[in-house]
Amino acid sequence: MSAAAASGDAAPLALFEEFLRRKGLKVTGQRRAMVRSVLSIAGHFTADEAHARLRADGEHVSLATVYRALALLEEAEVLEGHDFADGQRRYERALTREHHDHVICIDCRAVVEFQNPAIEALQDQVLAQHAFTMVHHALTIFASCRTLKERGSCPLRDDAGDTRPAPAKLAAPAAPAARAKR
Repeated sequence: MSAAAASGDAAPLALFEEFLRRKGLKVTGQRRAMVRSVLSIAGHFTADEAHARLRADGEHVSLATVYRALALLEEAEVLEGHDFADGQRRYERALTREHHDHVICIDCRAVVEFQNPAIEALQDQVLAQHAFTMVHHALTIFASCRTLKERGSCPLRDDAGDTRPAPAKLAAPAAPAARAKR
């Protein structure tokens, strides 16, 4: 790991260590290694991918330990977890990235991050209109990939190194039922 990456990890690592102390949990070398390892991953990753990275780095850690540590990192708000309707929770850095939203392809599993000032302004308008103050939000759009259907391959998926066959169709989470106005 580069010196720049290590110095960028200092604040999240300190935050996580303080979080562990407040919960009465031990700050172990294995937990420190976990934080450094997952913070070096660009983009989204699964517990299996974090485990593989740790093992490649020479850490002898079980997958169960990785799952427990990821849950703690999410609770400490060092990582943000997402359910992209593919059966695996995906994580990304929460502290060292700008806010963004996601488009998830239900055909090829591609994850596209985007920022749109008009969407952000509309959210602010809706909050003001209803006298709310935003605490947190996540926008995930589930879409169907035209490219994979038309060409049989998708550069977004292929560039990510995903060699698995495309699923018949991932099921997007069910939309909430509309409530009747009173």
